[in-house]
Amino acid sequence: MKNATIDLTGKVALVTGGTRGIGRAIVEDLVNHGATVAFNYVNSADKARELEQDMSSKSKVKGFQSDISDIVHLDELVNSLKAEFGSIEILVNNAGSFLSKPFEEITESEYDWLFATNVKGQFFLTQKLLPLLNDNGRIINMSSGSTKHHVPQTSVYAATKGAVEQFTRMWSKELAPRNITVNSILPGYTATDWVDYVPSEQKESMANQAALGRLGSSEDISQAVLFLASDLSRWVTGQQIAVDGGL
Repeated sequence: MKNATIDLTGKVALVTGGTRGIGRAIVEDLVNHGATVAFNYVNSADKARELEQDMSSKSKVKGFQSDISDIVHLDELVNSLKAEFGSIEILVNNAGSFLSKPFEEITESEYDWLFATNVKGQFFLTQKLLPLLNDNGRIINMSSGSTKHHVPQTSVYAATKGAVEQFTRMWSKELAPRNITVNSILPGYTATDWVDYVPSEQKESMANQAALGRLGSSEDISQAVLFLASDLSRWVTGQQIAVDGGL
């Protein structure tokens, strides 16, 4: 593919958790390369409207209020997407919950909450979207560097992301007859809004653990998503791709 460029014109994407941080950067990158983008959010209605307005001059962008941990919400979201767009080509399973806590202190409700969003929600949303996902489509799952770089107090969170990586491997085989690629991205320490609550010395330590000596940005992650969403990645499937600056 000589002088290849990324052109997503005519393609429809769904990005879960699209109003902030990495999710918003993904929405913006997809739109800037021609895609029509739907995204979901749970509580950030103001941020959702702001994102729609900011992107409206470039492409159609529409937010849907939906909690992916709730099966009823998933059915409503899929029905809304079908009515609005008919079909989609790109699914980015970005939404997720995070908790850092010693495993002996994790409660059953916290355990269930993490698995409901990060595992159950992602699984059933993807399953329910399959009839809308066109052949030659792309599924991009957001995992975490915590599955490889063992971070204390994230055992349940890392376990949910380990499940995501297994989904990626198995779905890539099951969906190969439709030429749908399935890949995971494993972000390293990334400077999203959660870092605002991290002490400066801890931020420095996190940055220094990466070979490239800095925290990642939301755009670092979204650029990898953009590659996987495009035709440039047509021969890449079933992969776990670390985007972590050499962590």
